[in-house]
Amino acid sequence: MGHQLWTSPVTGYRRRGTRLSELRDALGANVTVRLIMEPLKCCSIDAPADEIKTHMQNLGFDLVGVKKSQPGSVLGFVEATRLQHGTIERYMNPIPKECLVAHETPISDLLGVLRSKAQVFVEIGSVVKAIVTRADLNKPPVRVYFFGLISLLEMHLSFWLRHLYPGGVWERVLSPKRLDAAAELHKERYKKNNQIELVDCLQFCDKSDLTLRNSEFRSRLGLGSKKAGERLLSRAEGLRNSLAHSQADLAEGSSWPEIIEAIESIEAAVHASDEAVEEAAKSSHKTVDFLWVAG
Repeated sequence: MGHQLWTSPVTGYRRRGTRLSELRDALGANVTVRLIMEPLKCCSIDAPADEIKTHMQNLGFDLVGVKKSQPGSVLGFVEATRLQHGTIERYMNPIPKECLVAHETPISDLLGVLRSKAQVFVEIGSVVKAIVTRADLNKPPVRVYFFGLISLLEMHLSFWLRHLYPGGVWERVLSPKRLDAAAELHKERYKKNNQIELVDCLQFCDKSDLTLRNSEFRSRLGLGSKKAGERLLSRAEGLRNSLAHSQADLAEGSSWPEIIEAIESIEAAVHASDEAVEEAAKSSHKTVDFLWVAG
């Protein structure tokens, strides 16, 4: 298929809905903080610290907001692990400015904050009313964005595989065992769709291995060394598998800072590949004359 999924092989025109920027517009920008935030529970500044700690433990809360009165503005927050005797005021922490986000903040922008902060406080207007923790990144809206991004990455791997190994040369490079597995899958899928190619039946790890062998690919996508590229694509595959199998906690076996760093690196790689794909398509398109008719 070559460029055909993303660009016209005749005109070099880039098809809509295939760029990273369009994925971010559709999902990253529309999946906002308000879709995953939770109301911030608050206690009174003069409440007994030991009683509030007991309530927090019963509710499974790590922290709560602090107010002078109900209703009232949030003055700060307290953490359950630090509460002992006396009143809440003794243990209250101010909310740092860097931990404040607006409720319409896109998830793609929120990730950068949560990479270094375990939680953020959400302002609606100028009033703190909600909270988002890293655990909230397990929610479906965020998973949809992650899965869409990794799917786009895999599509780019397929493009580069065809570009770097024209005429199916990759078949002579892949191990016999992996080639047999792809051939078996192709045999089954071809019965339902005779446009399926053998390359479409490769696993993510096969595409990663084949493309990372090429220094042009690593350079174009800014992946650095082969080892660094393997580390990133392995993380991408692991996260995709966790998403596909609906793993309850995506950070299990890893950490949210590591996952967020991987997502940001994937975005950067796909953005670089986007530009390279478009250049390759435009330089190879055929020149034809069209009779344009107003629709």
